[in-house]
Amino acid sequence: MLEGKRIIFLLPSLELGGAERQAVLLARYLQTEANARVAIWGIERIGRVAEICKEYGLEWELAPFVATGAYTRDLAGMFRFFRKLRRARPDIILPYTLIPNILCGLGWKLTQARLCIWNQRDDGFNLRNDLFYHRWAVRNTSFIIANSSQGRDVLANDFSVEPGRIEIVRNGIVLNDPVHDRTWWRSCLSVRHSDFLACMVANLHKYKDHITLIRAWRRVVDMTTEKGIYPRLVLAGRFDGTEDEVRSEITSLALQNHVILLGKVADIGGLLESVDIGVFSSNSEGCPNGVLECMKVGLPVVATDIPGIREAVGPSGIRWLSKPRDAEELATLIVELVADEVMRREVGELNRKRVENMFSPRQMYENSAAILCKHLSCAKPN
Repeated sequence: MLEGKRIIFLLPSLELGGAERQAVLLARYLQTEANARVAIWGIERIGRVAEICKEYGLEWELAPFVATGAYTRDLAGMFRFFRKLRRARPDIILPYTLIPNILCGLGWKLTQARLCIWNQRDDGFNLRNDLFYHRWAVRNTSFIIANSSQGRDVLANDFSVEPGRIEIVRNGIVLNDPVHDRTWWRSCLSVRHSDFLACMVANLHKYKDHITLIRAWRRVVDMTTEKGIYPRLVLAGRFDGTEDEVRSEITSLALQNHVILLGKVADIGGLLESVDIGVFSSNSEGCPNGVLECMKVGLPVVATDIPGIREAVGPSGIRWLSKPRDAEELATLIVELVADEVMRREVGELNRKRVENMFSPRQMYENSAAILCKHLSCAKPN
């Protein structure tokens, strides 16, 4: 049913984050296995997504839209955007994350597409039911896919979306084969084989809580070095607005020799196979790829106890979750795993099996395609 159909993914930017990675993976599947005609559009900034699209043979384009807060100017910008989208003659529009979701929810019918599928990739923390245009965008969309129960529940409870209009499709986790091995990475990081190494994979922006993790790491260092252990923390992710604050906190806590800021990393698989545990501090998540990627390579994960992360780690992983913004509890859990290598292996193996069973890319591809086919079959021409 999708063969020959024009499907346009709309992303907030062509920089690479968790939502963008999921979109690109699904786009490649729909083009190569469903024979759809796929394109990926970004609202701002050309980055790694454009490079991956070239590697995968996917069409990509920058389609700028900037909300200024000036009603007349923004309305004119929206009409220009939808005129451009209409000229592309999409059958299906797939926006990802808040701004693309709301933008398309407001005006997708102007494009004469047959479907617009809202993709809820977080826990809804920026959606506001007191704003008319948010409510209208949610209700005007053909169907909603959420990647977590929390995202689904926010839309169902706060926006009165009928249960039949929302379906959960879990993230599909793919890691490229490691480019470099553990020895190479540890040498690159100036980390000895015996040093304890933890890693958080997340872009440095205001929606992550790197500061609590850094404060926890000060405690980890204090509690472990007296036992002859030298702990190091790697922060891997694009600098996206909070890097100066993070650097300042590292300096103020005298952690320059214990925290490594890597920035963007292409070889995530190789990096994760060189560390001992995954860590993840955040106050709001849908279903974070940064947690699932650690689990996929068999790492134990110490993280924040919020619904999206609970859903990622499952019942066996909840034991290793700490209260949000609680650096002391986070440090205590990390130190417990530092001291117990057998426990690390056992927890890591449970994590690996959970990702294989619950977050396989094949499940994500096929479930998403089935939803598109189902709703396309009964969609009326616009």
